[in-house]
Amino acid sequence: MSRGFLFKTILIYELIAFVIWNILMRTEADFEQWAYHNIHEIVYIILSSTLLVVTVVYVIQWSLDKLGIRKAMADIKDPRRDIGNGQ
Repeated sequence: MSRGFLFKTILIYELIAFVIWNILMRTEADFEQWAYHNIHEIVYIILSSTLLVVTVVYVIQWSLDKLGIRKAMADIKDPRRDIGNGQ
């Protein structure tokens, strides 16, 4: 994965977290008390969701390698690179 993809992914996650946090604070929900009582469930959900996403991405990458799709995509010539040659 490229550095740009990782950067965009982090920005999207941060934006989602910011929006959710603002919704919770603007609705004046009793989030702090709820989080205090359910911290173990929160940590479990976050870790298990992260592991699930990582596993799905790994399986997709493995499948693309086994089917040869990733190599075929890498062999496709990028038309944007030859713009300066006039061809």
